[in-house]
Amino acid sequence: MKKPTFADLMQQIEAEAQEEGPEAVAQLERMRHRYYLGGQLAVLRKRRGITQVELAAQSGVEQADISKIERGVSNPTEDTLARLGKVLGARLAFIDDRERVAI
Repeated sequence: MKKPTFADLMQQIEAEAQEEGPEAVAQLERMRHRYYLGGQLAVLRKRRGITQVELAAQSGVEQADISKIERGVSNPTEDTLARLGKVLGARLAFIDDRERVAI
């Protein structure tokens, strides 16, 4: 038996969300956005050569909160995104086109 890929697992999760209804689909979308934003934040931070500790000190956002955002387990406020973006020289924002999250 073939081992399932990440894409296979995502298809299964999407199918289950569809079966559960609109709220489950919306929740899955929110989760997807958080994970994407967090991943992009981590990439940008590393490109700038800044550690989470340094970003925390410069932005006033706790290092633990930055870690949670980067792992997609936290839902950052607009203020938090603005403070992180200012330090990183970028505008961090959700784009409501259901296709991407901009950084």
